[in-house]
Amino acid sequence: MTFNGDNFQLLRSGTNHEILNNTYLVTSDNQTIDTSPHAKCLGVYLSDDGTFKHHIEQTIKKARRIAGWILRTFYSWEKDCMLTLWRALVQPVLDYCSQLWSPHMAMDIQALESVQRAYTRQVKAMKELSYWERLKRLGLYSQQRRRERYIITYTWKALEKLVPSPSNINEVEPQFNQRTGRKCVRKIPPSQAPARIKTLLSSSLPYNGPRIFNCLPRRIRDLTGCSVDSFKTQLDSVLRTVPDEPPVPGYTSLCRAVTNSLPDQVDLQRRDTGLGRSVGTPLL
Repeated sequence: MTFNGDNFQLLRSGTNHEILNNTYLVTSDNQTIDTSPHAKCLGVYLSDDGTFKHHIEQTIKKARRIAGWILRTFYSWEKDCMLTLWRALVQPVLDYCSQLWSPHMAMDIQALESVQRAYTRQVKAMKELSYWERLKRLGLYSQQRRRERYIITYTWKALEKLVPSPSNINEVEPQFNQRTGRKCVRKIPPSQAPARIKTLLSSSLPYNGPRIFNCLPRRIRDLTGCSVDSFKTQLDSVLRTVPDEPPVPGYTSLCRAVTNSLPDQVDLQRRDTGLGRSVGTPLL
C-alpha cells in the first residue's frame, strides 16, 4: 500500500521504544511521513500518550470562542435567549463524542466546567448567585453530569443491542440477579498492566460505563424494550433528585461527596437518607 503524505498522519504510541524509533511510513515517492503527537479522527483528537488532554484543550478553546461571540453579538442577555443560544451553539461542542473522551482528572473536569460557569454568570439576574444555584435556576446539568448521562445512555443502548459494544475485547454484558435486578458486568484492568495503563483503562467507557450504570436505582437499570426517549425521560427523573455539585476552584472543600461523579453522590445521598441529614448550598 502506498500513502499520500498530504492525507496521512503518523501517530506512534506504546512503550517499546525500539519499534517506535525504527518504524516509519513512506509515500509513493519515498518521502517519509512526519510523526505527529496528535491525530484527528472523526472530530476527536487522539494523542500518542493515550489520553484526550489535547482534545479537551481544543474543545474548551472552541466552546469559549463561540460563547464569546454570542456575548459580543447579541444585545439581549435574557434567560430564554441565552439558554437557546447555549444549547444550539455551545453545548453541542462540549457534548460531541464525550462518552469517549470524558476526563477523570479534576483539573480537566474543572476546566470544562468553567466554560458553562462563566457563560451562566452573564445571564440576566444570575450574576449574584453561586454556580450551583445558577444550575438549579436555569434547569441545567453540570458538564460532568451531562457526560455521565451520555455514558449511561450508551451503556443502556449497548445492553439493549441498539449500538455496538464500546470494545470488542470487553463487551458490555448484563448480569441478572433476583434481588438487585439487571446490572452491568464490571471488568477489572489486567493486574500485570502498568499503573498508567490501568488508570487509562479504568476511566474508559468499557470500564467506567458499567460503574456509573450500576449506581442507578433498579427501576432504571431494569428498563428494557422501551424507546431511547422513554429511557432518557425516566433517567432524568432520577438525575434531578441527585445533588449536582460540580467542582469549582477554591471551593472543593465544601463538596461533601468525594467527587461529583454519580456513584459518589448517590452513595452520599443514601448515607444521608439513612442518617436523616440535609445538605446546604454554599455561595461560590
